[in-house]
Amino acid sequence: MEFTYYNEKLIGHLEYGFLPISPNIEMGYRPMELFVSSLTGCSTSVLANILAKKRIDYKRIDVQVSAVRNSEEANRIEQLTFNVAVQTDSEDKQKQAEKIAGLVLKNCGMIQSVIGSIDIQYQIEFTPDQPKKGDVA
Repeated sequence: MEFTYYNEKLIGHLEYGFLPISPNIEMGYRPMELFVSSLTGCSTSVLANILAKKRIDYKRIDVQVSAVRNSEEANRIEQLTFNVAVQTDSEDKQKQAEKIAGLVLKNCGMIQSVIGSIDIQYQIEFTPDQPKKGDVA
């Protein structure tokens, strides 16, 4: 990976393309957004693989992430809570949610890299497959 800093922003020259990074939201993605996106991307991919191995079909996975930061210690992230909704037709999979969440935490390399210094909460809820507004039935 290569990066160049100029005009108050960092540009990542990555395989997929350019990635502008800046604490100024008008100039690029904020480091906090990229950090959380990295953990979310990794954990959601791991979750999708686990669901496939368990033969749990799903229509979509929605993730909401909240953060607790410590302003007295460089605004460091102290806790991240992932609330994951898996939209599925499968009958009552909620009993498996806690076990699957544990497998996600154990097998996501990005989360494993920070789990000793950030409290990570990962909660899964299986929801009925319902068409969203604008979906074709």
